[in-house]
Amino acid sequence: MKVVKVDATSSTNSFLKEFVKSHSEKKMFCVVAHHQVEGRGQRGTVWQSEAGENLTFSVYFPGLESIHKETFKLSALVAMALKKVLTNYDIPKLSIKWPNDILSRQFKIGGILIENMITQNRLGASIVGIGLNVNQTSFQNLPKASSMKLLTDVTYDLDVLLQDILFEFEQIPNLFNEMSYKKVISDYYTSLFKYNKVTMLQFPDDSLAQGLIRGVDNYGRLIVEFEEDRLESFDIKEIKIKI
Repeated sequence: MKVVKVDATSSTNSFLKEFVKSHSEKKMFCVVAHHQVEGRGQRGTVWQSEAGENLTFSVYFPGLESIHKETFKLSALVAMALKKVLTNYDIPKLSIKWPNDILSRQFKIGGILIENMITQNRLGASIVGIGLNVNQTSFQNLPKASSMKLLTDVTYDLDVLLQDILFEFEQIPNLFNEMSYKKVISDYYTSLFKYNKVTMLQFPDDSLAQGLIRGVDNYGRLIVEFEEDRLESFDIKEIKIKI
């Protein structure tokens, strides 16, 4: 996979999106930034990252069959690939918090942002942005954030870590096209934070409720069971898992 390094950019996802539009060759491609000044997270949040301390990068995934029907399948595969690499680095007690945050000991160390690029035929593509807290040791006003270094007291080589992640990512297009949605989600559940457990949930009006997390539906919405066996599905803007 070709990797382009930039000193600073507003967002690696935005940079890569414009790059893809202006180049006819559609192969897997990665853009990694030393400093991302306007990194984006889920729900329109800003991903905060100190320059040169973490990994902020985006990968272009072409040739994804029926991506418009199975968006969450890609999200699950990316999250599991990232968790696999971190497991090999002995990061403790890893889990995936719906939809695709990476937790260690209930601290957030990584986030994923996926933007699909649908074509007129059945093949589509996606740009996947990754923010991974690696060597940063201070997170002001972010009590639930941590980093690999804080968790292990080890300083990591960012280039080596990136190559290990990209090696796993290179397998994803084939896995996406060959694995069934059912199999991918089944694997995802083995890593899902609070799966089949009662947890506290927060709604947009800041009200709280307890519910049993039952999984994810075909649209990637969180399925929650409340009292009297009542099942409801929520998208990312409608509910938040408290940690």
